[in-house]
Amino acid sequence: MSDAEWGVVRDLLPVPGWLSGRGGRPEGYCHRQMIDAVRYLVDNGIKSQQRQLGREATP
Repeated sequence: MSDAEWGVVRDLLPVPGWLSGRGGRPEGYCHRQMIDAVRYLVDNGIKSQQRQLGREATP
């Protein structure tokens, strides 16, 4: 994710409770890493499905 993309997405995410003084435990991973992980899984899951469908369509 580029810095420009992150600048747009960051404002859409909620502020963690511990940062805003509401208590709670700090997160183990930053939001940017989590968004990158989800994007990676979605992208590779689609590629995996395409490969699998290609094998099933071949006689």
